[in-house]
Amino acid sequence: MKNSLRYNEDFRSITPNEYIEEDTLLWVEREVDAYYNVEVEGPFVIQNGWGPIWFGPKNCNNPQPKGYVQIVSTITGESRRVTHGNFLFETYYVMNEERLCTDAETL
Repeated sequence: MKNSLRYNEDFRSITPNEYIEEDTLLWVEREVDAYYNVEVEGPFVIQNGWGPIWFGPKNCNNPQPKGYVQIVSTITGESRRVTHGNFLFETYYVMNEERLCTDAETL
């Protein structure tokens, strides 16, 4: 877990309930084996936005067909859909805005 963004103060994890602006950079982290080794992918760019408007309701018998957020890799151009189900196996991170502001003030 030493490569995990969880322990990096420059990043913070996000949930489907937060509103994140379009074009924000995003990193994806997932465990790759039973030994807690992690893989970090990114950065990705959020298209259209992030939040409950895009994900739709979490618990419903008839999920919305558009209940996802589209992200695009800045490296390969690969496009991916993120749904509520992705949060079972992946953690999503953005840069910690508070930390960025603090660092900018110290320059």
